[in-house]
Amino acid sequence: MTETRFLASILTEGVFLLILGLGTLILPKITPVSFGLILSFAFLAYGGYKIINSYILRNFSRHYFISIFAGICLLISGILIMITAITNSMLIIIFCGIYFVLESVSSMASASMTNRLVYGWKCFILLAILQILIGISFITLLPSGAIWLAGILTGLNFLVSGAILINIYWGTKYTKYN
Repeated sequence: MTETRFLASILTEGVFLLILGLGTLILPKITPVSFGLILSFAFLAYGGYKIINSYILRNFSRHYFISIFAGICLLISGILIMITAITNSMLIIIFCGIYFVLESVSSMASASMTNRLVYGWKCFILLAILQILIGISFITLLPSGAIWLAGILTGLNFLVSGAILINIYWGTKYTKYN
């Protein structure tokens, strides 16, 4: 795989995360069940994408197994959220917290992986710090009635992550080819 295909993969993931983030924020969420189902779909879609993309990009990463593990955990969380959306909203919040913690580990691995390949890789570190703080606060601080906050923060995380990836793509393309 060439570096241009790697950059195209970064752009694709950024656009995918922007779409998931907008969907998570814009789709109507009237009840905790609808919140849970939307988050479940987002976790299932992004978990599957993360597994496939990590396997395809394994030649560019020393830590691709971390991303594959995070993708598997996202798939499992999506399935469990779908099952528990009707019965327990606190579990949804805990699964969102677990997602943020796993995604912060994956972002740190991406930062160490791409420090020589892409321009702006330090944004991954800032994103990882933000994700770990949100994840820990989800797990320890949020009450069960705050599922709407979990949905909004997850959607915003998807938007910010997508914007960072698109920005890294354009920054790298501009500095490498100009």
